[in-house]
Amino acid sequence: MSDDALRATVAATTHDLSNALGAVLNYTTFLAEDLARTGAAPEYLPHLQSAAERALGLVTRLTAALASDAEGD
Repeated sequence: MSDDALRATVAATTHDLSNALGAVLNYTTFLAEDLARTGAAPEYLPHLQSAAERALGLVTRLTAALASDAEGD
């Protein structure tokens, strides 16, 4: 993978990772607020799980891109 391609992959992936982590943080805040008021907010949990799974997939992509680049050196 060329340096330019690696940079583009890392830039796109970090942007996506930032979005996924933002969702985790936001839904965690919503959940905490609702639990403090009512004790029930199960509709937020699938959003948290999905965002965390997306973040894990993005980390895997970054790791693979970096490993691929290291092999090319």
